[in-house]
Amino acid sequence: MPQIGEVPSVEDFVRVERADKPSFTADGGALAFRWNTSGSPQAYLRDLTDGSLQQLTDTGGVVYNVRWRPQHDDALVVTDDGGDEAYQLRLVNADGESRELVVEPGVICDPGAFSRDGQRLSYSSNRRDRRFFDVWVHDIESGDDHCVFEGDGMHSAGRFTSDGRALLVAVPNLEVPGDSNLWLVDLDAVEAEPRMLTVHDPEVDGPAEWIAAVPQPGGAILALSDEGREFRGLQRIDPDSGEREFVLTRDWDIEGFAVSDQGDRVAVVVNDDGISRLEAFELTSDGRIGETIALPELPAGVIAGTTWSPDGSALALTFENSALVPNVWVLDLAAGESRQVTLASAGAVETAAMAEPQLIRYPSFDGREIPAFYYRPAGVPDDERLPCLVLVHGGPEGQSRPALWGRYAAPQYLLARGDLALLVPNVRGSTGYGREYSHADDVELRMDSVRDLNAATDWLAASAGVDRSRIGVMGGSYGGFMTLAAITEEPERWAAAVDLFGIANFETFLKFTGPWRRRHRAREYGADPVFLRTISPIHKADRIRTPLLVIQGDHDVRVPPEESEQMVETVRRNEGVVEYVVYEREGHGIQKLPHRLDMGERIVAFLEEHLIRG
Repeated sequence: MPQIGEVPSVEDFVRVERADKPSFTADGGALAFRWNTSGSPQAYLRDLTDGSLQQLTDTGGVVYNVRWRPQHDDALVVTDDGGDEAYQLRLVNADGESRELVVEPGVICDPGAFSRDGQRLSYSSNRRDRRFFDVWVHDIESGDDHCVFEGDGMHSAGRFTSDGRALLVAVPNLEVPGDSNLWLVDLDAVEAEPRMLTVHDPEVDGPAEWIAAVPQPGGAILALSDEGREFRGLQRIDPDSGEREFVLTRDWDIEGFAVSDQGDRVAVVVNDDGISRLEAFELTSDGRIGETIALPELPAGVIAGTTWSPDGSALALTFENSALVPNVWVLDLAAGESRQVTLASAGAVETAAMAEPQLIRYPSFDGREIPAFYYRPAGVPDDERLPCLVLVHGGPEGQSRPALWGRYAAPQYLLARGDLALLVPNVRGSTGYGREYSHADDVELRMDSVRDLNAATDWLAASAGVDRSRIGVMGGSYGGFMTLAAITEEPERWAAAVDLFGIANFETFLKFTGPWRRRHRAREYGADPVFLRTISPIHKADRIRTPLLVIQGDHDVRVPPEESEQMVETVRRNEGVVEYVVYEREGHGIQKLPHRLDMGERIVAFLEEHLIRG
């Protein structure tokens, strides 16, 4: 079998590092960021002048986020206990000294934003009732906590206005999928009622969402919205009149934006068919788009976490593509230069020789075209029939992008070894392709997305380079459900399946998932028990003929272990082929390096036996 030079081991692919979540220090001279070089993501500080590096945390677990505090010399870090997602908030200074900020074991404290002076932090928490999130403001010096927005919903803490006198709150509509509202809370007037800024009627005008809202120094608010549109654009909201207008739109989603501290510059990231495109503009004092700002070039790839330096002269972001592992880059606008500033390493993996994905579209059962990224090993003739593994993203509100680092180490290793091809589809229900596409699998349309997945095998079978008898499927979370659904709906299509903490039974899932998730997930999947049974793979498990590997974390609060256990017990009772692995003190995703190494070896061995050798 042709190979890419000296292919490293699966362990080398598991050990590929990532650095992300950049945040400038108050003086702009350094960047805080996350890096998993120690085995799990921790917080680090990189001096942008002398290049010196300092580790800020060593928690033994996972740091989920790091964010520098404005006008201060410390940073917020977000952690949990063994993957339980009960996020706890601490401050750590440049010397690595840590102190508790909001720590309440068993309670989720999800950070919103610092005030401009760094004296207060907004956050949402389910301390009052585990089913719902209220919004709180924490005074960092005094330690005082104040609930500023309470109610039976999934409220998210947003940003403070420039003067610090009000706070934005995002409120999803739990009755209408894809609908939300933005509220403004007056923090000075205790008796003042919160005010809805985005009054609309989803029944008349259609659902609309507002996310990532940023108040401007001049008073206007910028937010991403799909109000009246297929794709998200940048919208300006007048907080006094409630008038709204789009100030920037594209033919694809604007998936992220960042505004400079002075409010005079904005950078936007456009999701162009899965590839990120960065643009920047001057902003007028009233929050409208001005002249285009020239940016240093970046290769084609995926951008996340864009943020401005305090003086607005540079942008930091996380960048990756099929040949570059995730790292933090800085774009110096004055110098016209871009440079990688973090040191996440690919180790023994020769990234430049990795297979480039081909963006394809294949027809589904109803003629809808399904976008997908197709990878073939370098050096393998196009007509050589290889086994192929189909990788399904979670979500369901998600999108697979053209980079695999840290997500699919074992398949990526087998691809590099020349043993298989990979197809990574974005079935209906995926984000990034417009509002209609993302809701084309809601509730009673759920199984249409599974039909899209099964249709992928028809496209592969028609390819001269794929062995139709050796097509496998793998996915995590909702992608795990898709994997189980594929092998129960049309088992004859699939030679092997890997389910990572997937939903097997929607009734038990909605009963035992974290209480704060139940109503939100029922809006997506439905609540009628009769219907839920028709889409639950557990009730069709007697059809499974496909060898199955199931992987689960014992602390998973999103898809509890009972989901995997039901499926494994049923397949075993039916005398099917199933392997089951549970990792201790892991949540919804396997994070610890020893567990990731073991998982990589197990997936490779399973696919070698049941897919590659057939």
